[in-house]
Amino acid sequence: MSENAASFDLRPNNYSFGNVFKTLTRGLKSSYTSASVDGHATISLGDRRKSKIAGVDLDVLTSRLRDGETHEERIAAANSFATAIKMTAVSDSLVETWYAAQDMLNLRNPREVRCAAWRLLNMCVLFDVDDDSTSVNKLVYYRAVVERPVSDDFDLQLTAFKSLTKDGRELPVLGPSESPFVLILSTWLRVVFKAVERSRPAQTEDLPDHEKDLRLLCSYTVNVIKFNYYAFDESDIVSLLRDILAICRRSSSMSDTVEGIAMISTLTVYGNLPISMLKPSVETLCSASNLVPELLNPCWDAIRHLVNSHLANNTIVAVYDILRDSEPNRTSAVKGSILFLQKLLEYEPEKTKTYNLTINSVMKSYRAAMNFQDNIFVDLAVASSMSRLILNDDTYKMIGYDDFKSDDSPLLVVMRSAERVSLPVAGENAKPVTEETEASNLIMTFVQQIMTKLYNSFLNETYVGPPDALMSFFLFVNMYAHQEVADLVIDFYEREYLCFPSSSGWEVNCRALLDAFLGNQERSYSLRLRVIRHMVTVYKIAKEVCEEEVVDRFLRRIFDTIAVESDMNILAQVVDFGVEVASTNSIDAFEKLVEVLYQCMKLHAARALKQSKSREMENKEGALVPTPPPALPPPSQTSSRTENSQYSRSRANSNAAKPPPVPAIPPNEKPTRSRKVTASQIIARAFVIIFVNALDKSGEKCGIMFRQLLKIARNATDWDPETIIIIYRLIFRIRVNSASRVMLLHPSDMDGFAESLAHYRPSMTAEALVEVLWTYPEESHILGVALPARASFFVTVIGSDTERNTETECGASDNVYLFEECVINRRRGTTMLNMSAWLQIIIQQIRDDCDWEVYSFIIAHLAPQISNVQLFVSSRKEIRELRSTLCDQIAVKISQNQMAKRVTKADIQVIFVRSMSSVIAYHSFFSKIDQDTIVKSVLLGLGGHEKVAAASVHCLLVCCHEFPISIKRVLSQIFTSFQTKITNSGLSVHILEFLSALARIPSLTSNFTQDDFKRVFAMAFKYVEHANDMSATIGTDEVQNSNNRVLLQYLIALAHNVVTTWFLTMRLTDRRDLMPFIVRGLLLANGNGPTAMPETKAVARPRDERTWASIDLITRFMYSDTELKMHQVFMGVGRSNTNATKDVVGTIWLHGLSIVSIESYLKTGISNVVVRRPTGTTSFSLLPDHRMLPTWDEQPEVPIANLPSSLTPEDQLALLPPYFFTELVAPLELQSTLLPLQIPNPSDPQIVRALQMYDRTPVVEFHKIGIIYMGLNQTSEQEILANSVGSKAYLDFLDGMGQLIRLKGNKQVYTGGLDTENDVDGEYAYAWKDKITQAIFHCTTLMPNRRSGSEREILGGSADSTESLGEALYDDESLSNKKRHIGNNFVNIYWNESGRPFEFDIIKSQFNFINIVISPHTKAASSFSPSSSVATALLGTGSGGTDGFDFFKVRVYVKPEADKLALFAPASHLKLIGKSSLPFFVRSMALNADIFAVVWHMGPGDEYLSNWQYRVRQTKTLKERIDKMKEKARDKELETVKASGTNSR
Repeated sequence: MSENAASFDLRPNNYSFGNVFKTLTRGLKSSYTSASVDGHATISLGDRRKSKIAGVDLDVLTSRLRDGETHEERIAAANSFATAIKMTAVSDSLVETWYAAQDMLNLRNPREVRCAAWRLLNMCVLFDVDDDSTSVNKLVYYRAVVERPVSDDFDLQLTAFKSLTKDGRELPVLGPSESPFVLILSTWLRVVFKAVERSRPAQTEDLPDHEKDLRLLCSYTVNVIKFNYYAFDESDIVSLLRDILAICRRSSSMSDTVEGIAMISTLTVYGNLPISMLKPSVETLCSASNLVPELLNPCWDAIRHLVNSHLANNTIVAVYDILRDSEPNRTSAVKGSILFLQKLLEYEPEKTKTYNLTINSVMKSYRAAMNFQDNIFVDLAVASSMSRLILNDDTYKMIGYDDFKSDDSPLLVVMRSAERVSLPVAGENAKPVTEETEASNLIMTFVQQIMTKLYNSFLNETYVGPPDALMSFFLFVNMYAHQEVADLVIDFYEREYLCFPSSSGWEVNCRALLDAFLGNQERSYSLRLRVIRHMVTVYKIAKEVCEEEVVDRFLRRIFDTIAVESDMNILAQVVDFGVEVASTNSIDAFEKLVEVLYQCMKLHAARALKQSKSREMENKEGALVPTPPPALPPPSQTSSRTENSQYSRSRANSNAAKPPPVPAIPPNEKPTRSRKVTASQIIARAFVIIFVNALDKSGEKCGIMFRQLLKIARNATDWDPETIIIIYRLIFRIRVNSASRVMLLHPSDMDGFAESLAHYRPSMTAEALVEVLWTYPEESHILGVALPARASFFVTVIGSDTERNTETECGASDNVYLFEECVINRRRGTTMLNMSAWLQIIIQQIRDDCDWEVYSFIIAHLAPQISNVQLFVSSRKEIRELRSTLCDQIAVKISQNQMAKRVTKADIQVIFVRSMSSVIAYHSFFSKIDQDTIVKSVLLGLGGHEKVAAASVHCLLVCCHEFPISIKRVLSQIFTSFQTKITNSGLSVHILEFLSALARIPSLTSNFTQDDFKRVFAMAFKYVEHANDMSATIGTDEVQNSNNRVLLQYLIALAHNVVTTWFLTMRLTDRRDLMPFIVRGLLLANGNGPTAMPETKAVARPRDERTWASIDLITRFMYSDTELKMHQVFMGVGRSNTNATKDVVGTIWLHGLSIVSIESYLKTGISNVVVRRPTGTTSFSLLPDHRMLPTWDEQPEVPIANLPSSLTPEDQLALLPPYFFTELVAPLELQSTLLPLQIPNPSDPQIVRALQMYDRTPVVEFHKIGIIYMGLNQTSEQEILANSVGSKAYLDFLDGMGQLIRLKGNKQVYTGGLDTENDVDGEYAYAWKDKITQAIFHCTTLMPNRRSGSEREILGGSADSTESLGEALYDDESLSNKKRHIGNNFVNIYWNESGRPFEFDIIKSQFNFINIVISPHTKAASSFSPSSSVATALLGTGSGGTDGFDFFKVRVYVKPEADKLALFAPASHLKLIGKSSLPFFVRSMALNADIFAVVWHMGPGDEYLSNWQYRVRQTKTLKERIDKMKEKARDKELETVKASGTNSR
């Protein structure tokens, strides 16, 4: 042993053999030793010893060996003696030498001393001349070896003992009083093995010394038994074998086990294995063969020896006992036993065996082993063994019909071995590789091999067992079956009708098929779909012949399979089947079905959450992916089908593989988010479809489904966002008609909301479409089912306000069920949905920080739904809570913290401000404080971001109509906010439109002071100045340049309109006071100095014309409040040219921007004065005082040269026209730039034409706007234009828009092209005017559909022609007469009662740029289309309004080409306006829209000119023409003078 070997704690009283051998050596000492003084034995060397060894005297060596002074001397002496003995230097009396050195073996001596002594003893034993086994010398040596305890020098001790016995071949003869030899070996085995066990925990790569000792000792023991078997009693053999086997069981060294196997083989071959040790020996062999694969062959050889001996059957029984023993933790022995039974069956099957071994007994033992051990590794051993037995043709033939049919059938054994296999679940995270997972994979492989063998055997008709047993086996181990095997099983069940109710046990068979194939998620989609379809067939039959309880139980088994389903295609198929079932089953069964689907939904959601957390952990820890079992080759008979099976399995196992689109979810038209469809989404979509399908059939089912949907909505955080959005897509489509009956409509009026939230599909990129869960507009099939075309007869709505009354009325009925979400009346089959519960959920989720996609979906769809006022008319409490929530959100208290990158909080504030416009429709719910809060919150938004401020301006305009008192209190704050936003170009149009509309609401401006008016005018001046500055910095981009010019011209037009409108709003006294301030502001805003006048020689810029036109209007109305009118006036050029009379003289002057015409009666002085100004024409009649007239007694002295050309000297003159002009304006001798310019020849044709054109230019602003009525469900141009009457609400609206005027003979009101002579366009029309504006409304309902008789005469027909001829010739079947007017209007107003979303091109026209659409907040309940006067009586207002809720939806639609520029309109996003305010709101918006349309329609280089501007320009043109005429006259006069001078010379 090595020098550094571990020391042993072996005390003499425990391990010494001194007491054993006292009698052995007591008598020998006196013969060989003599007493000495120091107690040491003396050595007598005799005569044959040499005198010297290596030059040293033997006596000296002996003396050193006996009593050396140091250990080194004794060691050297012992080594010298050992060398001498080996070289035969000393051969006699070796025992005497040993006596001299035996005390060196004392444990108190160092190890080196003891080792030297053991080497010396070994030499003495080897070369002692007395070699007889009975000699005394051997007994001395024997005593010396066995007396010493086992220590760290045991290797030398064992070497000496092996030398003494010649390696076990010769044992010393011991007396009866001597200790048995077997006891020595057993003791040594135990002690050494114990030392080995102690040293193994600290062992290194080198083999420890104790390991070597144990191996040598075991090998020595085997030799002792091998060569001296008959020298021992059976008890001795049993003792030794027990010790050896104990070492084998406890040892981890293969060498120890090898020695144990050798011991068993030795006893079997060279002796007899004790029967009592047969089972332990067999168990050791079985364990060793399993634990150490290298020992399989040796162990098998030992087993073979046993079964070939007289112990053959005993050995088999021992193996059976091992397998059938219920003692746990014997896995290795059991696995080895399984293997040996298999090998025994395979061992020379054609020869006659000495043992009795049957298939049935082996199978019984296999099953017992698996039952008792409960270990997957035992199952693996059985599966491996069964695979070998079945795949081996020789052993397979041994299995007979009775074996297959018995309770211990090989098929059952294989099934039992596969029970514990844990298959990977699709979609779950892969688990780390362990021995158990590897064992499962191997079992799968073996079972697949067995199944393939049995499948081919069945096809080849070599299978001898019953077919149903084989099919049951295939079903049980279906998870390992190929596609072909599964098809075989299903064919068998279908062919035998085993699943039909006519078959006994059909429920069990159905469940077996469902569990085997539908429940196995590794199966291909086609196979599982086949099972589903078969179950559908079974259901249809069972529904007809079985009781409802049985059918429900059957359905429950089907739907239970989807609780753990990971293949979304299969889950969708099963859920689709559930949708089909839901439409036909009873209410009780329907409730159970819905609950099953809901529970399945919850399980999948919880599993998804758990998997998500697991993935997060695995990403951190880097878990390994288990290796799947190796693929097996498919059966040769069906290779093509197996390829599909393998593909299905590989696709199911692949985490990257994505299932094809679920049938209920059609593919999108544009790229959508590439994400996996979840079970929650599929079931949620099924709930949606069930609700939609039940809407027309069963109110009860709708109620049950609505409760389930709200249950999901309340716990939105438990589901993935897309699931919630699927549910919300349905609920946000719920609307009601005027009878409160529920209908479903696709969302509309949402483009602005979606745009703000970056979800508007037309403006999104492909990348953005992938990132979001919803877009607008959505596909019509997004719900997976078509929406009903009509309202439900079974479902209505209630709210929290009516809930108590409902409970009181229905609480006593047994057929009425009251729930928080709805009230179900089973007797009537109706349901009332509580929309208050839904609104409460939405409010809470807006307040909470929910998922961004869900949050954005809610706030985008909220306003369109609450605009259906009838839907929430009974939800007073919830509407007030919503009002409070919106006010908080607008006040920069937005709770959402997970916004998309492209969305800001300002965008969300815009949504809430726009939504507030819809909430205002419920103003009767709000107290005065609530109304004030709404206005103040919107006012806060006015101080925010530009886009928020714009929306706030629009909302404030609505509040001006609905909350005038609240607005009046904060108008000063509003103006202050406007003034701070003047430099913001994006708000300029919005603010100016607000101011323009505000001026037409007298109740808000009645208390304005001059300072308030100044604030308004100052804002307008700033915007004019801002627009002028911007026009000077327009860029070079052609498109951008054109757009900027359009907006700037519209901005300037609006600013001047604000100035004139507000000026006319003031009282006359205020006008005089503020006139200087206004004129100065206009001049400064346009870059002109305060003294600039239009008479200057410099050419005025275009903006000056507009400025001076405004100034002219201000001066005109400064002292007057008369409206501008169109009327005919005389030309002012005199009447002498007509030869009718010669006593009238006319003269025309240009005075500033005025054209003054005066005609005077020469004799009487009576004169007519016409003043033509840009903003109007005024005419006066002057009657001079009679005292001013001269007497005609004396001839007046009128110079001939001063007479008009038409007069003669004989004419009696009183006053000429210049007299009046000079008297009214200025004296003729005044020399200044303000001198009036007299037109030299008023009768000049050019002058006459210019004045005629001037007079034809209107002095008021004209607008023509169409109004079209759309009846219920009308969608075509022909239907719409054919309407000749509208609802009462429509007629009330017309009355508010203007006055009804008679067209025929009308000359005072602008008619916009309507016929005023023959009633071709109807007898009447609606018109509106104020002091400076006129508007005509082309109402299609007032225009005839058939031409009148007078019109027929105009067209060449006869008024009394036959009716048939008239219809053929004169009927306006294409309604072209109406379309001629409507199609040429830039702006049209649609009164839309169709209940359908509005389409811009519903009436196609090239010139319709802006459509203002007015819709009732609730669709009419009647399907009657109002085409006659009866409609009004039947449908009433047609608005679907409720008392106190006469509100209408107003929305502006703009032609796509102008859409980006026209988003300024107050109703460019949905607004709800009250009935009383509707005409004023719409008219103001329509007038501004018409101006914008004119500006936008102009060419790139054109300029927008008002009528007043145009008249200014005409005045300037006339002045330039007169100047040129005078210049030509002077030039001609100079030429005449020069010519006369030349002639005189």
